[in-house]
Amino acid sequence: MLRSRARRMVVGAVAVLVVAGLTGPASIASAQLQAPEADTVELNTVSAFGAAGQHGPAAGFPFALPVIGMAATPSGEGYWLVAADGGIFTYGDAGFFGSRGGQPLVQPIVGMAATPSGEGYWLVAADGGVFTYGDAGFFGSRGGQPLLQPIVGMAATPSGEGYWLVAADGGIFTYGDAGFFGSRGGQVLAEPVVGMAAAGSGDGYWLVASDGGVFTYGDAEFVGSHGGRRLDDPVVAMAASDDGDGYWLVDRGGEIYPFGVPDLGSAAARDAEERAATVAIAAHPGGDGYWLAHGGTQVAEVDDRGPHVEALQQRLQSLGYWVGPVDGVYGRLTRQAVYAFQKANGLEVDGRVGAGTAAALDLAGRPQPRSSSGDLVEIDKTNQVLLVVRDGAVLWAFNTSTGTEQPYTYEGQTYVADTPPGRWDVYRSADGVEVSHLGRLYRPIYFHHDGIAVHGYSSVPPEPVSHGCVRVTNAAMDFIWDQNFMPIGSPVWVYGTSPGTP
Repeated sequence: MLRSRARRMVVGAVAVLVVAGLTGPASIASAQLQAPEADTVELNTVSAFGAAGQHGPAAGFPFALPVIGMAATPSGEGYWLVAADGGIFTYGDAGFFGSRGGQPLVQPIVGMAATPSGEGYWLVAADGGVFTYGDAGFFGSRGGQPLLQPIVGMAATPSGEGYWLVAADGGIFTYGDAGFFGSRGGQVLAEPVVGMAAAGSGDGYWLVASDGGVFTYGDAEFVGSHGGRRLDDPVVAMAASDDGDGYWLVDRGGEIYPFGVPDLGSAAARDAEERAATVAIAAHPGGDGYWLAHGGTQVAEVDDRGPHVEALQQRLQSLGYWVGPVDGVYGRLTRQAVYAFQKANGLEVDGRVGAGTAAALDLAGRPQPRSSSGDLVEIDKTNQVLLVVRDGAVLWAFNTSTGTEQPYTYEGQTYVADTPPGRWDVYRSADGVEVSHLGRLYRPIYFHHDGIAVHGYSSVPPEPVSHGCVRVTNAAMDFIWDQNFMPIGSPVWVYGTSPGTP
């Protein structure tokens, strides 16, 4: 078994993909409905194209959380929808065999695969935990084992006696009769892998990245990609025809990019101000149609704006991640809060709210401090976050950047850029800018007599870059001062090991 990362998938002829927050457990009767018009694509709906039939759900159905993925039945007469909490919804001839809805999860569900018989399915969580239902067999999982990047999807073998898991770096994990044919794990990627499709032979697979780049392994044939070309929206999933002649890529806006297969239509709505993100694609058996599932939250990143960004800011703030003003604009401070959330929850740290981060936001609680009592500031070097703790609970969490732990030279002397671990007390502060030989410190609050301070700075990346001080944004430093979170004499606890420490 080999490590992998990836994000979406195809089961035989079924492509499964995943995204943000989801719904509770249930089985829903099918209904013959019209596919949504391109300019009216709504949350928790399915668009059908070609020979793929429309079975529901109707727009406005009260899901507890948005849809994140889907899988088609072998007959092509139905499909399952799945949410981040593992809730399952059935349409057409898809049977209900169980779900994770309402049960605790270590990490959110990120993918689904159906058995060849259509009498069962697997669910996979971001930590690689696998859950089986119906006639789906359990062949192993990554649950409880370390991962470099979160799992983003899965695909089943044609026999139903195995499956692949894929992670965001393109690493592949194999179980049962699933063969290993190669991976992107450990190689540099322009953009993260977001999807996977299995060849009908079971002797190969495709991976797709968010920029539309396609990677082929085994007998999966390369017939084209969008890598290196500008896309209006990131690719979120792929599905392959069951004869292996080609595949469809779909982006967040519902645009279809066919390679070796026919273009049967898309759900793109470029002019719509509000639309549900496309989160999954499933191929109709025979390669003559496909379904698109619309759900989750729109992927949010710097310069985005609108109600979905305001909702994101409110959610982060409710969990204790400081975002500054809640204004519906994905600016620098929102990205800082997303950095902190991603680091505290073991997610890929990219400052964007994509599938995995959105799903985790739906299920997350407040970050947990090490302290069980008292008022203090904790500096977690492992996760690179600063926590304002009050009476044993986190009041606010901030992205921070501590010392690199690497040697540097000043005036012929060699020093180590260390943020010293231990329990310290604030002994001095300066309400203004102080200039040292290592740079400008905005409103520094000193807690270690080597001149180590928490201070504001113009650049606060998500990794250690300082000479030993603890950086936060200038705006965050103003907030810390305004709220008097670090008065003279207040305790500071530094712990953990900085990433990249030799």
